[in-house]
Amino acid sequence: MVITNYRTDCSTRIEFTGKSGNGNGRSEESCRISKSVLMNRQRHVWIVNYYSTPPEFTVNERHLKFAHYLQEAGYKVTIFSASFLQDRNVKLVKGNKKFEFIRYGEFLFCHIKVRPYKGNSFSRMFSIFQFAWRILRNRKYFEKPDVILHNMHAPFDYPICTCAKRLKARYIAEEWDLWPEYFVTFGLISAKNPVMKWAYGKERKMFEAASDIVFSFAGGLNYLKSKKWTRDIGGKIDPDKVHYINNGVSIRDFNDNKNAYTLSDPDLENENVFKIVYLGSIRLVNDIKQLIDAVALLKGQKEVRLLIYGDGNQREGLIEYCRDNFIDNVLFKEKRIPLSYVPYVLSHSDLNILNYQKGFGDYGISSGKLFQSLAAGKPLVCNIPIVYDDVITDNQLGVAENLDTPRKYADAILKVYNLDSGEYELMCQRVKEAAKRFDYEVLSNNLIDIIEKY
Repeated sequence: MVITNYRTDCSTRIEFTGKSGNGNGRSEESCRISKSVLMNRQRHVWIVNYYSTPPEFTVNERHLKFAHYLQEAGYKVTIFSASFLQDRNVKLVKGNKKFEFIRYGEFLFCHIKVRPYKGNSFSRMFSIFQFAWRILRNRKYFEKPDVILHNMHAPFDYPICTCAKRLKARYIAEEWDLWPEYFVTFGLISAKNPVMKWAYGKERKMFEAASDIVFSFAGGLNYLKSKKWTRDIGGKIDPDKVHYINNGVSIRDFNDNKNAYTLSDPDLENENVFKIVYLGSIRLVNDIKQLIDAVALLKGQKEVRLLIYGDGNQREGLIEYCRDNFIDNVLFKEKRIPLSYVPYVLSHSDLNILNYQKGFGDYGISSGKLFQSLAAGKPLVCNIPIVYDDVITDNQLGVAENLDTPRKYADAILKVYNLDSGEYELMCQRVKEAAKRFDYEVLSNNLIDIIEKY
């Protein structure tokens, strides 16, 4: 392997002329792992996700943490991602190159050059296909993997499945969002449309080709059963190869960042105010207007404030809505804060909000915001029922139910607001305890167990 340094700040660009040598050793304290990984040659895992980003841009650490713990366990890991970061309008591959390897600290990325796009247009779908096609087409230039963990966006990245077959690599399909099912759920297209029949067919073939299927939401197997794709109801997919590994949080990193990365924000630090915090996108799917209307009903509680951190195509309209309707207990804060500052914000709230459009959590929730909120150790209110693995309701961490009117939403907030100090502190302790189940070290061990099955 020949290494050429092009940048000296946060990354190293790498040109490959042959197969690499040894990788990192095993950390006994952090990973349980079969001795076969250390006794045999180093196994190579590709993590393929169009939306994976370098550490400095990351908003969800799932695959970075998987890569970290896999490498500690003795695996070699390469992360394949798109070159274009739409939310920041950043292009990671310049010139005419179709792909480029860049190392960011411990993480080796292969950025695949794709066409930029705006919004949820056809160009976005084409960009995802282009990403997958270029990996398939250029596979001979990449070090051969033993395992491909593919974060699916069916049907558009089907070529990754074909790539695994041609490379004779084990294919693990990971479903984070239900593509193409969510297109129907949110009314973008009819389930009877012939295009959807084709899309579902591609999704089914990807699942059938996988040695294992990892869902980041607990109802994944039930989704497959609803399509009649499992063996027990006439399909081809073995239910025993279906697994549940949700998104999570590094509790150690969260606590370190909470103390190291602080904001000077009088509203957030005001101990005389009951602070409700929403942090995330402000788009149609998040349904923030209903949350604002609910908090407007609490204006009689003068110490209640809703602090909104985030950006999206509805932000400016909602700011104007609050101004026109004299809703002065809702404050719009920064459009974007680095991930390292999120712990400080969520830990200084009194109540954290998870807000979604109806239908989003029909098979469970894998939102990264949930696990950041758990690590913050503060009660939660979620405006939809969580049908599978309802960590909020099952552990008495707040409210998760169908809050389909501002009045219901306001009443749910008041349930937490009206707790006496002793009850409130006990709830906070339960939240912290629940977070341990979703620590990325635990989740990575679950993934390693799946890889080590064979």
